Amino acid sequence: MNEDFDKFDQQLHTHVYRRLIKLVVVLAMLAGIGLAFVANSAPNKPIDADMEIKVRGLVCPSCAIGIKKYLKKEINVKYVVFDIYKHLVLVDFVERDGRVLYSKNDKLITLIEKAGYEVTSIKRLDNNKPNRYNKP
Repeated sequence: MNEDFDKFDQQLHTHVYRRLIKLVVVLAMLAGIGLAFVANSAPNKPIDADMEIKVRGLVCPSCAIGIKKYLKKEINVKYVVFDIYKHLVLVDFVERDGRVLYSKNDKLITLIEKAGYEVTSIKRLDNNKPNRYNKP
């Protein structure tokens, strides 16, 4: 009888430990997903955006992560920040010798289309006049 109890006790402990390990794995996965969202969010300081791109279909943080993945492939892109409520992608480009190294509109449009979205307009945020939205 005592052997049956020991065997049952051992099986119970094994079952509890397996459940505990599964719980720890799930919590670690959720923490990893949370870190991925934090890592893909805006930088700690507000950026001085050089270009504003309106994107049809940009409605959630997951959409933004997909677009950011493609835009970061462009060598001149320094930071990418999103305003999903206004469907905007704000891009800060690399500067060299006091000049902003803009990427060509066609290149940015192609990258955003590869991510599965449509560009509706592009606006440079420099001090040159006129400062208006341009059709892509």
